[in-house]
Amino acid sequence: MLVLRFDADDLASVRFACSPLQETVMSLWIWQNPAKYAIHQPLVRTSGQHLSRLEWQLLQALVGTGGFLPDFLTPHPAQPRPDIRDELAAVRATDTGTVARDLANAANGRALHPRLASVADDPRGLLEEITDALEAYWRLVLEPHWPRLCAILEADVLYRARRLTDAGVQGLFNDIDRGLSWSNGALNVDEPGVDTDEDVRGRGLTFTPSLFCNRAVTLIDYSQPPRLWYPARGRGTAWGTASVPAGSALADLVGRSRAQILECVAEPMHTTELARRLGLSQGAVSQHLGVLHRAGLVDRARHGHTMLYSRSPLGDRLMR
Repeated sequence: MLVLRFDADDLASVRFACSPLQETVMSLWIWQNPAKYAIHQPLVRTSGQHLSRLEWQLLQALVGTGGFLPDFLTPHPAQPRPDIRDELAAVRATDTGTVARDLANAANGRALHPRLASVADDPRGLLEEITDALEAYWRLVLEPHWPRLCAILEADVLYRARRLTDAGVQGLFNDIDRGLSWSNGALNVDEPGVDTDEDVRGRGLTFTPSLFCNRAVTLIDYSQPPRLWYPARGRGTAWGTASVPAGSALADLVGRSRAQILECVAEPMHTTELARRLGLSQGAVSQHLGVLHRAGLVDRARHGHTMLYSRSPLGDRLMR
């Protein structure tokens, strides 16, 4: 059990971030254990053609047989929606001593993969290779899908913010992962093989949802606020077109398309994602949302540059 102790100021300064570099790095896991990450097999099938154009052996060496990631690959997000170019620049600027230390820690007592052995003689050169390889992987594999993936992450963030307001800190943690619990100012994280009590008071806390992790993971860097990665809601819909049935009575009342939209926005969602799921144009979805909003059936809230829509309490009652 990992115990992280916070104070009231930390909880008042909780922040959320959606990191494209984090998702790039974490997605490397799905190639190591396809069965464990079965929901992402559509990405594996459609992206396999690109592997020969990548430094694939180097990228897989970064994950290692134990599945640990070197911390320097996922710098702390400087803002809620960091630009991956800035994140890659931060990786490229990593101190070489940190690179060597983090690679050794990720190896977890095993010998370094031969592809990483040059860290002893030319750490700066290896760091350049790693950063270039990650950038190429991002461009070919994840960037084409990023608008959709980012929409799922942002919808999760809005849901968690509402959960924090409605249910408090304990309700938020309990809802994120069964391995998390909150008691007496401490976050308890069920991590196998870990028995540590950390006082992290006064440093804040950053939540970063991910489509590519199956359980909550903590990252403690004493130069940065503690970070909690956790599985994003809706990640199972990332690669397919959702089939959203509408009840006939509801469809008769508001129309089939609007009934389907009300089904979808049980979780916050933006226009682009709704259009993708329902096979409608964005213009048509916007018109339907306008009607539903004026009728008081959906709420809307801006997150960054994106407007997210969710069912209102009145909409929830209508769906029962």
